[in-house]
Amino acid sequence: MQRAFGRLAKSVLRRLGQDAFLLSGAHTTPCRVNLEYGVQTAGPFNDAVLERTIASFDSGAVDPKIGDVLNHPDGSFKLEGKLQDAGYYVRFTVMPTTRP
Repeated sequence: MQRAFGRLAKSVLRRLGQDAFLLSGAHTTPCRVNLEYGVQTAGPFNDAVLERTIASFDSGAVDPKIGDVLNHPDGSFKLEGKLQDAGYYVRFTVMPTTRP
C-alpha cells in the first residue's frame, strides 16, 4: 500500500508541479514543485486565519530545509516553515524574495 501512495504523490507532482531549482547553501538541486497560492492556514496559536503560499516537494528527490531558496518560474521564494511531512511529499510555507 505504501508504494501505491508513493506513486500517487509522484504522479500528482509530475502533473501539477513545475520544474524549479532548490538552492541549499552552496548546492543547487533541480526539482519538481507545486505552488499553491492563497491557502488558508491557522495562525501559530490558532487565533487567526492566514493566507499563505505553499510549496510541495517530492521528499524522495530533494531534502528542503527552512531558509533554502526556491527558484521557480513564478519567481524566487524563501522556505519559511515546514507545514507538513507526509513521508512521500513535504510542504513548506514560502515567501517571495529577490533572486540571489
